Amino acid sequence: MRHVDTQKLSKEECWGIQIYGLNHCKNINCRWQGLSACAGKIIVKTGYNSLGFKVGENGLAQDKTKEV
Repeated sequence: MRHVDTQKLSKEECWGIQIYGLNHCKNINCRWQGLSACAGKIIVKTGYNSLGFKVGENGLAQDKTKEV
């Protein structure tokens, strides 16, 4: 079972991408994909959620934050 620190999840962004990773969008049929309403497009573009935590292919990377 996977453990996710929910304090590292941005509440305004797609939890699916943050938890399951960038591959999540490829593996599901999401009605928001490709629309401006997609809550994960910034994560896909930058690789980081709005809290500064790195999101990799398999979800939030452990103890990796964006250099400010």
